[in-house]
Amino acid sequence: MRKQRKMRLIALLITAVAALLIFGYIRFFNGKLIYISTGFGKDDLFKTGNYTATLMEAKILLSDAKTEYEALFGSDIWQQSIGDVSFDDFVKDQVKTKLERVYCMNAMADKNGVVLSRSQRDAVEDAADEYYSSLTEAQIKELNVTKEKLVNMFTRFAVAQTLYNDMTESMDIEVSYDEARVITIQYICADTMEDIEAAKKRLDNNEIFYVVARDYNPDEYERECRRGELDESFEEAAYNLASGEVSGIIEAGGKYYIIKCSSDNDKSKTEANRTAILERRMLEAFNQEFEPFEAKQFVEFNSKKWNKIKTSSVGTISVKFEEIYNSYLN
Repeated sequence: MRKQRKMRLIALLITAVAALLIFGYIRFFNGKLIYISTGFGKDDLFKTGNYTATLMEAKILLSDAKTEYEALFGSDIWQQSIGDVSFDDFVKDQVKTKLERVYCMNAMADKNGVVLSRSQRDAVEDAADEYYSSLTEAQIKELNVTKEKLVNMFTRFAVAQTLYNDMTESMDIEVSYDEARVITIQYICADTMEDIEAAKKRLDNNEIFYVVARDYNPDEYERECRRGELDESFEEAAYNLASGEVSGIIEAGGKYYIIKCSSDNDKSKTEANRTAILERRMLEAFNQEFEPFEAKQFVEFNSKKWNKIKTSSVGTISVKFEEIYNSYLN
């Protein structure tokens, strides 16, 4: 029974996390490409334009993914599925999409004349040196790693990042402080007007708000709010309250509410939310420019080699590509 509960919990966690936790560089990787089969060298994974990605690159990213997911869910995660797709295939698809988009971004960078600066090229060399020196001889052999391949991999990611930065920095995108404002509220929820009026009467008699709220909705009576998450009428009422104020009776979504504003602005969370909204809008604007170009890129993919790889069988590497990349190039 305990094992069954654990498996159900893992399945729920997979569903919740899968859409959010795609390790590293997440903002880049949501494109769709065209696939064609053709001849490849023994280390080639796919080709697009003048570029060829290697199996080494895919295995490095799969190793990072394996470490991340096993830390969250344990090693039996690879026995789970998301709908009809095995978790192993789900992770492989994310890595494949990531690499394909990076290389298509490099093709666009060529078209736009985007190149790395001298300091970026030096950082690429340093990152490749650190990554290579952290590998064991067995790992070097298993992944067929060379310093030259690592320099190429770090370069491709750095060029993609530079293209993204160059294009989005010139875009006129703003997020007002108010639309990013994060507030904290307590609320009483009732199914009928009679019940909510009874709750209001208790408040009018100076009962503590959260005590009344717990009697009506004990499982949740306090929450953080961001714009766009709530019913429109509920949101309007909540955001019009100052800290400490209590609303009148509000009808929203077929239920009745009274809201108390605990904080009308959590400054640190508001700033983080403003950054998240800005990055989302920048990605949307970038995709409007990039996706028509991406859709025209032909990708020749080595499905035969790729289908033989299992994430669960990829060796665990003590260093992470993402962490080393960020330490030198972000």
